[in-house]
Amino acid sequence: MVLLPILGYGIFELTSLTSDEEELEKIYKRQLDAVLFSINQYTDDKVRNWTTSLDMIYDKVDSQKLYDTLVNNDPVFRALYLRNPADNNQEYIGVSNDYNSVGFQISIDSLFEASSSLFRRLTRYKETGFQKLEVTDDMFKADGIELGYKIFVIGNAGAIRHCIYLFDTEEFVEHHLVSKFQQIGQDQFTLVCRRISDGFEIYSTSNESTEGLFSQPLISLPQYELGIARRGGTIEQAVAKRKRQNLISLGLLIVFLLFGLSLVFRNIRREIELAENKADFVSNVSHEIRTPLALINMFAETLLMDRVRTEEKKKEYYEIITKEVGRLSNMVNRILSFSKMEANKRNYNKQPLSLTEVAREVANTYSYHLESNGFAYSFTAGENVPQIEADREALIEVMVNLIDNAMKYSDKQKQVDVRTGNENGMACVEIADQGMGIPKNKLHKLFDKFYRVPSGDVHEVQGAGLGLSIVKQIVDAHEGKVLVESTPGKGSSFRLLFPVINNENGENINS
Repeated sequence: MVLLPILGYGIFELTSLTSDEEELEKIYKRQLDAVLFSINQYTDDKVRNWTTSLDMIYDKVDSQKLYDTLVNNDPVFRALYLRNPADNNQEYIGVSNDYNSVGFQISIDSLFEASSSLFRRLTRYKETGFQKLEVTDDMFKADGIELGYKIFVIGNAGAIRHCIYLFDTEEFVEHHLVSKFQQIGQDQFTLVCRRISDGFEIYSTSNESTEGLFSQPLISLPQYELGIARRGGTIEQAVAKRKRQNLISLGLLIVFLLFGLSLVFRNIRREIELAENKADFVSNVSHEIRTPLALINMFAETLLMDRVRTEEKKKEYYEIITKEVGRLSNMVNRILSFSKMEANKRNYNKQPLSLTEVAREVANTYSYHLESNGFAYSFTAGENVPQIEADREALIEVMVNLIDNAMKYSDKQKQVDVRTGNENGMACVEIADQGMGIPKNKLHKLFDKFYRVPSGDVHEVQGAGLGLSIVKQIVDAHEGKVLVESTPGKGSSFRLLFPVINNENGENINS
C-alpha cells in the first residue's frame, strides 16, 4: 500500500520528464539570448559614446586638440572625415596619411555621394534633438587591416557636418569587449567573437570546442557575430545528462523507499557541506590579511605571557612577528600608494643617487626572502653607471614589486637576476626571471590598472593587478621608461631606464 502511491508518482514523472527537459532547454536558450543582448547593448553604447563626445567638443577645440582627443581616448580610431554640406569642403583627421591618399579619398568621396540621402535623414533627426548613428556591414581595407565605419551627423543648424568615422574592428573587440566577455563568461560560458564572412575567430574566452554555439551578429559591428555556449558541453548534452540523472534518481527513490532515513541523513550532510563550503569561501577571500594578524597575535601573546624560556626562541618569534608585520605593511602600502597616485597626491623627494647602490641594497635586503622560498638570485653591477635624480623609497618600491612578481610567477625555474648598466644614454636596472612568461599580444596591456593576463596559471596567483601599474606610474613620474621582454615558458625581463644627471660641461656624473 505504501509503495503504490510512489509507483504511480514515478510513472507520472517518467512520462512528463521529456516535456520538462524541453522546457529546461528553452530556459537555457533564453538565458543565453539575454547574455547576448547585454553584450550587444554594451557594444552599441561604446560606439554611440564616440558620436556624443565628438558632437560635444567639435566646435569648441581646434583640429590638433580634436586629433589628440580622438587618438588618446580611443586606440581603435583610424580616421575621421567631416564634410560641410553647404560647400562640400572636407576636413580630414587621421593617424596616418595613408587614409588620406588619392585612392582612399576617392572611395570616401564615393561613399559621401552614395550616402547623401542617408545624411539628409540623419540631419533631420539631429535637428529634432536626436543623435542617430547609422550602422553598416561594409568594410574598408588598408594594409591588410579591416576598418569598419559609422555614418553620423554632428553640429547644429548653423554648422552641420557629415561624418564618416573609420576604426579598427579587431582592435575594437580586443580593447573594448574582451573584458566584458571575461566578466560575463567566467566559469559558466564560453564566448567566441568571429568574422561572419570567413568564420575567422577574433577572440574566445576558452580553448574548448565551440560545438553547439548559439550566435547572433553584433548590432554595432554587423561584420562580426558573438557566439555563446555552456562550459563543459552543449545545452543538448546538459539536458541529456540531467535526464539520465533524473531517471536514475527516480529509480533509486522507488527502490530505496525503505531507506528514507538514510536519504534524510544524506541531505542533512549535504547541507552541512554547503555551509562549510561557504565558510571556506569567506576564509579564502580574507586569508591574505587574516593569516598575518593571527600569527602576530599568537606569538605576541606568547611573549607577553613570558612562556618562552630561551633567547633563541624569543628571537625566532620576534623575527616571525617582524616578517608578518612587513607582509601586512606591504599590502597596505601598496594599496595606499596606488590610491595616492590615482589622486595625484603622491610627492617624490628626488635627490641625486646611485641606481647601482639602490639596486644592490634591494638585492641584499631581499636575498633572505628569495633564498627561503627556494630561489637562486644574482646581482651584477654595471661599470660607470651615471647618477640619477630620483626618490630613493619610490625606486625601492618599484624594484621590490618587480622581484615580488618574479617570485609569484616562477614555477620550476626559480631564478631572479638583477643587473644595472647603461642603455641609450640612460641609467638602467634590469630584473629578470625564468618563470611562466607573458604572451606577446598581452604585453601592451600589462601596465593597465587591475589588468592580469587572462590565460594560463596566472589566475591561481593572488593579487589585485596593482603592482605593475604602480611601477609604471613611478617610472613615468621620474621621466623614465619601462621596457618588457617576455617569452611564454622561458621568463620575463623588465628594464627600467632613468635620465642621468649631467654636470655643467654636459658630462655624466658617475656613481
